[in-house]
Amino acid sequence: MKSGSLDVGKRVVVVAVKASREISRSAFIWALTHVVQPGDSVKLLVLIPSHTSSIRLWGLRRFNSDCTASNWRSLSGTTLDQKDFISESCTQMLLQLHDIYDPNKMKVKVKVISGSQSGVVAAEARRVQTRWVVLDK
Repeated sequence: MKSGSLDVGKRVVVVAVKASREISRSAFIWALTHVVQPGDSVKLLVLIPSHTSSIRLWGLRRFNSDCTASNWRSLSGTTLDQKDFISESCTQMLLQLHDIYDPNKMKVKVKVISGSQSGVVAAEARRVQTRWVVLDK
């Protein structure tokens, strides 16, 4: 492809979820099945609320067909510990979604943001120049 030409098949889709009482995978699955095409990238934006230093995080490692049936895990500690746990959990979730997610056809990046201020999702969407933002709740 010539330099400067548009690469139509390579879009970035931002999927924003909140890490508080639960992290639902439904928005991510919806994006994969309705928006994302081969060659696209997905930015899974996980927002950690700033109002608490000890949050209950969804046990993403044990996802099944009903996200509400998963196990809970209480996690306290530094923001870095929380971000590491969430990133690892999201990686495990991707492995469990092998029937609808093919890492050879699309890229997924997880970005965990703490202290989510108003407008952080819009700012990230502008930064990556996406036309698709999928919000959960």
